[in-house]
Amino acid sequence: MNLLDGFDLLATSFVGPAIGKEWGLSSSKVGLLLSSGLAGMAFGALCVAPLADRIGRRRLTLASLVMASLGMLGASASQNFDQLLICRVLTGTAVGIMAACLPVLASESANHRRRGLVVALITTGYGLGSVAAGLLAYFLVPPFGWRPVFLVGGIATALLFTIGLRLLPESMDYLIASRPRDALAKLNRMLVAMGHSRVDALPQKAVTPNVAVKSLFYGRNALRTVLVWLALTAAMTAFYFASSWTPALLLKAGLSAEQGIFGGVLFGLGGVSGAVALALLISRFETRRLTAAYFGVAALALILFSTTLGTLAGALVVAAFVGFFLNGSVSGLNVIIPGMYPAESRTTALGMAVAVSRLGAVLAPTLAGHLLDAGWAPESMFRFFAIPALVGAAATAFLIVGERVRTTAEAPVSVTA
Repeated sequence: MNLLDGFDLLATSFVGPAIGKEWGLSSSKVGLLLSSGLAGMAFGALCVAPLADRIGRRRLTLASLVMASLGMLGASASQNFDQLLICRVLTGTAVGIMAACLPVLASESANHRRRGLVVALITTGYGLGSVAAGLLAYFLVPPFGWRPVFLVGGIATALLFTIGLRLLPESMDYLIASRPRDALAKLNRMLVAMGHSRVDALPQKAVTPNVAVKSLFYGRNALRTVLVWLALTAAMTAFYFASSWTPALLLKAGLSAEQGIFGGVLFGLGGVSGAVALALLISRFETRRLTAAYFGVAALALILFSTTLGTLAGALVVAAFVGFFLNGSVSGLNVIIPGMYPAESRTTALGMAVAVSRLGAVLAPTLAGHLLDAGWAPESMFRFFAIPALVGAAATAFLIVGERVRTTAEAPVSVTA
C-alpha cells in the first residue's frame, strides 16, 4: 500500500514536463499541479485520518484505497488543467490518510524489539512507488503520452483494495482501546494466527478515552510535538522539492527528458536504500541521533548536487545520495512519532504531524516553480532547499536534548538513612 502511495502521489513529478508541454503550462502552473496532491495530502492527514482512532485503521485505509483509485483513473481521463487539479487533490487526500494510518498499523503489529525496523521497512515502499512511477513514465510517455501512467496506477490501486479487503487485519491496539463490536472475537482470531493463546476478556484500558488531541500537548509532550512538527515540515519541504522537481531541473540543466526521468528514478532508489539502511541501523543506534545525522548529511548532499548538475554521471550519482538521506530522515521521524503517544492518539498524532508538515510539502513545489519563472538557476535552488534540511537536523537534535532532560528528571533518587 505504501508503494502505491508513492506511485500515486509522485507520478506527476515524472509526467509533469509532458503535461506542461501538451497544455502549454508555465513552470508556476506545473508547480501548482505538483503541489495539488500534497495539499490534498495535508487535508486527508489532518481532517480525515484522525477518524482512524474512532472507526479503525483498517476501515479507513480501505476507504482511502477506493478514493486513490478514483483519483488516478479520473486523472487519466482529464481533459484540462482544472479537472486534473481536482483529481490530484482527491488522490492526495487518500494518500494523506494512508500516510497517517500505515506507519501506525505497522508499529502496532510489530513486537517491541523490531518495531523501529518494521516501520522503517514499511516506508521503503514509498520510494519504491516513486521508482515504479519513474520507470513507467520512462517507457510509456514517449510512445503513448502521460495518461497511461495514471491509468496503470488507478487499476493497481483498485486491485490492491480487493486484496486488502480480504487480508488486511485491524490493529490489536485499536481493538483493545476502542472496543468496537466483536472486538474480543477479532482479537482472538489475530492471536491464534500469530501462534498465541486465546484470551477470555479484553485487557483493561490503560488510558481514558477522548485524550487523542490532549495527549499531544500534555506536559512535556507539548515541546516534543512542536519539535516533531518542525522537523517533519523541514523534511517534507526538502524532500518534496527534490522529488517533485529533480527530473525537470535536470532537463533545464541541459540533460535530456529521458535522463531527467532517470535522475528521478535514481533519487527514488536512493530513498529506498536510505530507508532500508536506517531500518538496519536502528537496532544499533538511537533513532533520534540517527535521524539528526541523516538530516545533516542530506543538507550537504543537496549542496553537492548543485555543483554536479552540469555532468551526467555526477548528477545521477548525487541524486541517489540526496534521495538516500532525505527519505531516511522522513523514515526516522515515522519511527519516532508513534512511540511518543498512547494507542488512542497515535494515528491522530501522526496525522496532525503529517498535515502540518504538508505546509512545507505544498509550498516547496509551488515556490520552486515561481523561482524558475523569476530566473533562478537550478543550482541556486538546490542550495536554497538545503536550508530546511539543516532546520530538521536542529529540531531533531533538540528532541535528543529534551529526551535526555526528561530521563534525568524521571530517574529514581537513591535515599540512604
